[in-house]
Parts: sequence; C-alpha cells; structure tokens
Amino acid sequence: MEKLVYLLGREPDADTQGLREQLLAETVPLLRAHGARQITLNIADLDAEVQDSAPDRIAGPWASLGAVVAFWLECLDSRGPIEAHLAGLAPGVTGYLVTESLPQTFAQDWGEGERRPGVSQFTAHGKPKGLDEASFYHNWQVEHSRLSFDLHPLRWSYERNAVARQLCGADTGYRALVLEHFRELRDFTDPARYFGDPAVVEQMYAELPGFCDVHNMVTGPMSEYRFA
Repeated sequence: MEKLVYLLGREPDADTQGLREQLLAETVPLLRAHGARQITLNIADLDAEVQDSAPDRIAGPWASLGAVVAFWLECLDSRGPIEAHLAGLAPGVTGYLVTESLPQTFAQDWGEGERRPGVSQFTAHGKPKGLDEASFYHNWQVEHSRLSFDLHPLRWSYERNAVARQLCGADTGYRALVLEHFRELRDFTDPARYFGDPAVVEQMYAELPGFCDVHNMVTGPMSEYRFA
C-alpha cells in the first residue's frame, strides 16, 4: 500500500462550500471505485472563525489552499483517473507520495463521513537550505515531535507525512505535510489552551529553523472527514 496526498488550490479567499460538497458527493465514490482506502478529506472552511479570534494560526499562502485529500492505494500507478478528477475540481493541484507516521493516535468516536469534532491544523513546509537529510529528519521527527506533546498538551492527534516525491503540479519544495487535530475550536484559538509552558514555546521557536523552511511554509485550520 502507498499513501498519496493531494493539495487542492482555490481562488484567493474563495468560499469552499461548493468544493466540500463535490468532494463528499463525487470524489469519495470515485476514489473508492479506483481502489482507494482510508480516505481523509480536510477542507479549509474555518478561516473566518479563526481569523477573528486567532489570526496568527494562519500563515503563508493559506488563502490559496482549498482542501487536502489523502488516501491509500495498492499501487500509485493507478492514480491517473484520480488526478484527472481532482484537477477538474480546483485551480491548482499538487500531489505527493508520502510515508506516514502517527506519533499520537486516536480512537474514532464519530460516524464515518461525518465531520470530525474540533479542528485540524494542516501545515506544509520544506527543508531549510543547506541542512543535510539526517539533521532534517532528526530535528523534525525526533526533537520537535517529542517537544510537541508539551507544546500542545490538549492536542487530540498528530500525523506526520514525509514527502518521498512529488507526483504532480508545480514544484512546491514541500518535504513535510502535517496534521494536528484539536477536539474543540477553542483548544486551537485560545493561546492558553493551544500552548503549554511558555518556556516550551520559546524552545520551539528557537528550534524551528532546524527543520522548517519558514519561507515556503503554509499553515491553517481545516474541517476533517474520514472514510474507511
């Protein structure tokens, strides 16, 4: 099995309600028809709520990102019809073959296809220039991942996707595609709930250049839907 992740664009600040309806009604059945399993949709439909209360949770070209579609295939060679379908939904699509890690798992306590309670924070970023591969993965997947549990004590789940190669679309340079989920919106927007000890926050900012290219980073809130 191979995991594929696709980032679907949108016109800057465009409403994503229509995209959400298409993904749920058309994309999920098409993905299943082509053998996709463990389908996850994340849709950028929480901008207004978060911009009003916590604008610093949104960074980079977020206004141009509409959704993230992830799924598993037996073989990526069969992805052609899926990519053609996704390309018809959005003004720009980039696809990635990834390796998934789940440092913080969760039990699904809501119905399949229903909106997951709370909010997903999606982040994509590249590797800082001049940083060797071993240091990048150590700083991100060992040091930062360990710190993140103290950084976000109310986080519900943590999913890391390391990009093996880009499959389609304009070159983004992304090496990390990350989803961190919070059970309630206030756990994401309220600094006192989102962050742990201030000393840990300072440590995170100090360590960030060791694994994250902040010049091409994008991050923001999404609604999540899951299908077997």
